Amino acid sequence: MKDRIDYLDWLIDFYFKVMVALRPVGFKDEFRAEMSLGVQMMFTKAKSFRNLLGGFSHTDGIRTLFKLIDHTVLFTLVRTAYEQLCAFELVNIIPDTQEKQFVMENAYIASGLVSRHKLFTEDALKRNMEILNEEQNVIDDCKDRIHNTELYKSLTEKEQRELDKTIFTKGEYQILFDQGKFNPHVGWDQVRDYIGLDTDILHGLYKYACNMAHPSYLSVIQFKETYKGNAMNNLKETAIMQFTAIMSVYIGDFLSAFPEVKHVYDELDEESKFMVDMYKDGFRERSTR
Repeated sequence: MKDRIDYLDWLIDFYFKVMVALRPVGFKDEFRAEMSLGVQMMFTKAKSFRNLLGGFSHTDGIRTLFKLIDHTVLFTLVRTAYEQLCAFELVNIIPDTQEKQFVMENAYIASGLVSRHKLFTEDALKRNMEILNEEQNVIDDCKDRIHNTELYKSLTEKEQRELDKTIFTKGEYQILFDQGKFNPHVGWDQVRDYIGLDTDILHGLYKYACNMAHPSYLSVIQFKETYKGNAMNNLKETAIMQFTAIMSVYIGDFLSAFPEVKHVYDELDEESKFMVDMYKDGFRERSTR
């Protein structure tokens, strides 16, 4: 357990070094500048996760509970970190042509704004009409850019309708262009298959994290058993392994997509480079795709 926590702390420190290196980088492309914030987002998740491992106590002045840990929150962070990894891969790593990446960038932007608009009440829409109109213009621009690509034009009419519905009606971007085929919805657990992580070790990671976090009857059963024997330590160990694996893959692929800060990695000694790559390389060597 100590080794796992030490490794988590080491990765957090490395993320911080990358964050510092990103500060002076002047990105001319606004989208790349926004995507670079992913390192900070993963860093804050990791710090929150690390603090939760310490547990908490509670007392009413007479009775005291010591070292409580809510494992459901630990796995909620595992799940959100995994989703962030998948999002980054869908937009920045999986596309194997510039045009596919261009489509995914616009899909990512437009779907996020569409989703936000769907959350507004009628009253909120009226109060924020100016902002919403500006964002609608961005959505329309994204649609035009996607529609004008040869990739979009190469789709069948049915596929074009599915793409438009997914992005501009549902507000989703989990789409994929794979060997001439268009997939209008890729589940988060499926994304693993396209980023070289289809090893059995990670099979069901996302579903496992969801089952741990969701307020189902299964979560009640799990909670009942959590504070018996060594159950909590086993859950902590699993959560740390999953979280550090996600961090390793994310930062490795981030440095590939953002060579402006890869010097932070290049300046490490060989042992430290192994620490960064441990899970990323290990899992991908075991993958079959």
